[in-house]
Amino acid sequence: MLLQAEVNKAAEEISRYHRMYKEEIITFETSVKLLSDPSVKYLKNDLIIKKKVFHMENIAGIEVPVLTSLTFDTTRISLTGKPFWHKDMSEHLRCTKKAFLMWKTAEKKKAILDAELRSVSIRVNLFEKRLIPDTEEHIAKIKVFLGDQDLAAVSLSKLAKEKITRRKEQEEIGAN
Repeated sequence: MLLQAEVNKAAEEISRYHRMYKEEIITFETSVKLLSDPSVKYLKNDLIIKKKVFHMENIAGIEVPVLTSLTFDTTRISLTGKPFWHKDMSEHLRCTKKAFLMWKTAEKKKAILDAELRSVSIRVNLFEKRLIPDTEEHIAKIKVFLGDQDLAAVSLSKLAKEKITRRKEQEEIGAN
């Protein structure tokens, strides 16, 4: 159940990051006409990712990736000779790229959790529907067998006691 709850949380996280990405795209569409400017070729240099940092989060015993930070390469950024909107456009595109990467990381997380949930469900079903009932059936047979053994042992001890009692009685009768 914990795993199912985590899968549901991951699905909500995916939709949140997807919505965030879509919002970035929609706001970007208002300024798409600026991309016809020849200086737009410099924007791609502003979007080079220098470092992506992930950490592995343990959820119900499963390691899943979480994007913790994203660093863009700023060594090539120079605003000289570029239009006034270049810096804002660059920042907006970085936000869009970050939202996209967070969305994709959340999808990976959910895929890992889904696979583990399937595996756990198979194991639980195997135990609950096959192994446990079979084991209970075997235990019931063993109990019957042990009960029969106890009954046989009690019967044998009663017979042995009766023989001993009869011998003593015969010895007493023979002695008199």
